[in-house]
Amino acid sequence: MTKNIKIVSLSAAALISAALLGGCATDQEARDMAQAAMDAANSAQACCEANEERINRMYQKIMSK
Repeated sequence: MTKNIKIVSLSAAALISAALLGGCATDQEARDMAQAAMDAANSAQACCEANEERINRMYQKIMSK
């Protein structure tokens, strides 16, 4: 669960930084940036879950020997 919080907070920080550095954004630009941040967070979460599954399989294989 903490992985989710960390990814979301990093994405939110990136979104806020982009908004501050980019000046005023239109409503659609803000939505697009939010969607891009959410896509990045979802992609990172999927990667973490895949790695966790792989590590669990390796652990189970080692423990069964």
